[in-house]
Amino acid sequence: MNEPLPSEPIEPDDPERRQFLEKTASIVLGSVMVSVPVGAGVATLLAPLGSEKGARLKVRLASVAELPSDGTPKLYQVVAERKDAWTKYPNKPIGSVFLRRIDEGKVLAFNSSCPHAGCSVDIDSSGSAFFCPCHASSFDFDGSTQGKSVSPRGLDQLEVDPDLLENGEVWVTFVKFKAGVADKIEV
Repeated sequence: MNEPLPSEPIEPDDPERRQFLEKTASIVLGSVMVSVPVGAGVATLLAPLGSEKGARLKVRLASVAELPSDGTPKLYQVVAERKDAWTKYPNKPIGSVFLRRIDEGKVLAFNSSCPHAGCSVDIDSSGSAFFCPCHASSFDFDGSTQGKSVSPRGLDQLEVDPDLLENGEVWVTFVKFKAGVADKIEV
């Protein structure tokens, strides 16, 4: 009733099963090998699209000694490397800032773009206010709107680094804001 065990193990002779396992292993291994470089390529391609758009840039614009002591605003260009998805533009103007020394220890900085439509603001012909030629918006030297201005808010004040200002250097955090809205929204 008990059959004797054979001295050699019996191997199933099924070549179709062996070929199926070999093909399956090849497909799985090949898929893994192909997916790694393809995944890296897709991640590299899409990375600039997900980058932060509202970039803050801290730049040195002047020394305090360069600013007029009588409080007259002076315009400075902000020059920096600009990135547009995959392209870099080294040392290009990205905006401008009015700096105004109001006393020995304080400097005001305003983005020179009008908050109404984004046009460049300048000093009016009388030298007493900021003026936007696009829609006749007018701003006091403290940045607030003046008269019947169509701008939804005053000029956008920018942060001046107080520690570096004590050392006589004017470093400004340059930010662009959305035009045409009452709130300061970074773009």
